Amino acid sequence: MLQNTTYTSMNYNKITLAFSEEDEQLFRKKYFSDSIFQFRIAFISVIILYGAFGYLDSQMAMEYASTFHAIRFLFVIPILFIVFLLSFTKSFQKVWQELLLTSFIIGGIGISIMTMLAPENYAYYAGMMLIFSAGYFFIKLRFFLATIAGWSVLLIYNIGAIYYTQTPDIILINNNFFFISANLIGMFAAYNIEFYARRDFFLSQKLDNEKLLVLDANKNLEVTVVERTKELLKAKDRAEESDRLKSAFLANMSHEIRTPMNGILGFAELLKEPDLTGEKQQAYIRIIEKSGARMLNIINDIVDISKIEAGLVNLDIKKTNINDQIEYINSFFKPEVEAKGMKLRIHKSLPAEEAFLKTDREKVYAILTNLVKNAIKFSKVGTIEVGYVLKTDIGDETTDQNEALSLTKSQNGKVEFFVKDNGIGIPKDRQKAIFERFIQADIHDKMAHQGAGLGLSITKAYIEMLGGKIWVESEEGLGSTFYFTLPYNADSMKDTSVVHIATSNEDDRPRKLKILIAEDDEVSEMLIDISVKLFCKEIFKARTGIEAVERCRENPDIDLVLMDIRMPEMGGYEATRQIRQFNKDVIIIAQTAYGLTGDSAKAIKAGCNDYISKPISKVELLALIRKYFINETT
Repeated sequence: MLQNTTYTSMNYNKITLAFSEEDEQLFRKKYFSDSIFQFRIAFISVIILYGAFGYLDSQMAMEYASTFHAIRFLFVIPILFIVFLLSFTKSFQKVWQELLLTSFIIGGIGISIMTMLAPENYAYYAGMMLIFSAGYFFIKLRFFLATIAGWSVLLIYNIGAIYYTQTPDIILINNNFFFISANLIGMFAAYNIEFYARRDFFLSQKLDNEKLLVLDANKNLEVTVVERTKELLKAKDRAEESDRLKSAFLANMSHEIRTPMNGILGFAELLKEPDLTGEKQQAYIRIIEKSGARMLNIINDIVDISKIEAGLVNLDIKKTNINDQIEYINSFFKPEVEAKGMKLRIHKSLPAEEAFLKTDREKVYAILTNLVKNAIKFSKVGTIEVGYVLKTDIGDETTDQNEALSLTKSQNGKVEFFVKDNGIGIPKDRQKAIFERFIQADIHDKMAHQGAGLGLSITKAYIEMLGGKIWVESEEGLGSTFYFTLPYNADSMKDTSVVHIATSNEDDRPRKLKILIAEDDEVSEMLIDISVKLFCKEIFKARTGIEAVERCRENPDIDLVLMDIRMPEMGGYEATRQIRQFNKDVIIIAQTAYGLTGDSAKAIKAGCNDYISKPISKVELLALIRKYFINETT
């Protein structure tokens, strides 16, 4: 098909004006339909004029009149009339240009004979000019064929004039001057006529193509507009739902944060009362601790969901013993469960040497913790069960775990964890919604309980990051069972290492230490100061990173630096890097209120030995100190 948008770039033969095969066929069809009427009118006119000039034969060439009449009426005109009649047949289109070529040559031969026999009669020269005009301009013979016909007639005339009638040279030269001039004029005029006809055809084709493209684009645009409109409506609905849930979430956050703050500030105020008994004092302290832990959980959930939303969560994939994790969950939550009058049971399907996954230990712990906390929160009686079974890829029925393990050793399988309770249950129409973010915060939700509504969405996000999935089976009033899967690869599971858990007591104390507390917050500094006095020989303090570097430079025998990460003038990471330039041995523990994924790795990279997040637990801090100094001589 034609590719260019301007006629100067048409793909055509410069001599014959022909297009490529496909376009040439289209052009000839159009040329025929545009020319057929004009051709018929021109042919009838030529026949009439050719016959009318027979009158001149009787008046101007009487000796050849009978010959000329025979040429006109018995040869040329019948042939022209037959071609005219054929134009009304269906097959005419296939051969009409060839028939016109033949008609041009036959008419030209007839006039040429008359000119040769009566050279002194210039009326026949005019007849030759009319033949050229008709052939080039009127009967719609295409340029290339008309050129062939015109020069063929001229050649026949010259051959006859030289060898048959022996026309004098001067007359022949004069005649050729006019005939050749007429032929050249007609040829170039026909070239331009056909060129512009072809150009118009080309532009028309391009215009039609552009119209089709525009129509197609309009159709596509209409479809696109409809699809985009649907997408926008869906996005609008999602945005409105998201706004509604987030508004509910913010309202719930106000309640969730103010409630534990009320407990902290309220009972802290009550501790000031005179004559407060020791029993009441301890009760108030426990309430403050419980309220603080509740608020910390809320903050942790908000931080976790923010990290998930921002794509800041990184996985730390290591070999993990899931039996150990189940045992830890049991020992951690058993007192709380039994305090509510319930029982906690655990189920482990694999032997210790086979119970290893390559996964993120902390994420698995967070997942199990969230699910068990929910089970405790929504249950008042009965039993909470936590465990797992091994599944294979060829089916879910795994009554024989040894058989399942054998199959899984030759192919990848999965471990299916479960947390089952006898609590309030979840209605069928809400069993998918509970995994959506902020759904617990929906203040119109009658099933909403204390909490930010983020725990299950965080759990779901972690499970999907680890290559698993989560679902729930529940019946309202009878309890719920949460299931989640993690990949199991038997080829890399066995671990022969023995884990030794060190225990400590108050007598496992390191030597008295020189400690630098680099902390710009006065309250935090005071808390750390009180917490580490047990181990201190001398305490140094710094409020900026620059001061921390100076204290370490002035006191090279400092044993431990508790380095706050965010301080004025110079941050903790940079201060650590500068300290490491002149002191490679001092123990530096980073402490920060950020609590973001990757902080531990950043601290180690900067030169810290370890990391602890705020709020700092005295137990955790002392455990870290024992970790680095317990083996030294007191």
